[in-house]
Amino acid sequence: MTELAGRVALGLAGLALTPRDRATDLATIRAGLAAGTTILDTARAYAQVEAPLYGEELAAEAAKGTGVIVGTKGGHSRIDETTWDADISAARIRSDVESSLRVLGGEALELFYLHRVDLAEQPVEEGVAALASLRDEGKVVRVGLSNVTVAELDRAAEVARVDAVQNRHTAIGRESADVLAWCEANGVAFFAYSPLRSSVAAPRLEALAATRGVSLQRLQLRALLESSPALSVVSGATRPETVLDSLAAESEPWDEELQTAYEVDLAG
Repeated sequence: MTELAGRVALGLAGLALTPRDRATDLATIRAGLAAGTTILDTARAYAQVEAPLYGEELAAEAAKGTGVIVGTKGGHSRIDETTWDADISAARIRSDVESSLRVLGGEALELFYLHRVDLAEQPVEEGVAALASLRDEGKVVRVGLSNVTVAELDRAAEVARVDAVQNRHTAIGRESADVLAWCEANGVAFFAYSPLRSSVAAPRLEALAATRGVSLQRLQLRALLESSPALSVVSGATRPETVLDSLAAESEPWDEELQTAYEVDLAG
């Protein structure tokens, strides 16, 4: 877990789901890599109808030769403009892993998640068992679950070791606090996706950000990273400036003033 926790991973969903300028997107990712990004986050579902592997292809091109960890997800793919499927059957997971290997290259995928455990009709045990077998075969290094409950994690852990979890978890809403606690107790890395998409205001953090001349986003990400030794954040960005600001959260000083502002906002 130590090589994953406490990091800002760069999420590629915003770069992959709609047609954009590829050169600009590669420049955005590479700006993050040059500034110290160590983890890219993508998925089979981060794609366009006419380019069903686009998200992984973008990650592969940007990360080539860098040694960064590319986390990807399977069992969930785009069907058309408004429809995605969810299938974590053993056959589907094996097929998706093999496809991801062809796109991303290398002998093994560093981190592979079952993407939509919550939407799949198959039991979580089937997908986890398939990933465990692929790990034993040397095709997957770390097994992850995304959009998962504590009950499903307990069931999954009966089948195989879980290395990472990715759930929605915002700085103020903290929607997956129970799942994060499970990860802490079991030595599992937790990735918070959509960390800033909360309908709850953060007035004290916003005022402090203005006083310090930094973005509210940076302080929110810093607060999340401080909240748990198991936690990393997945920050999506579409411009180099936003990528660099998100990464700055890792080195933003954590002091009593920032802690107090965050605690007051959490208390509402």
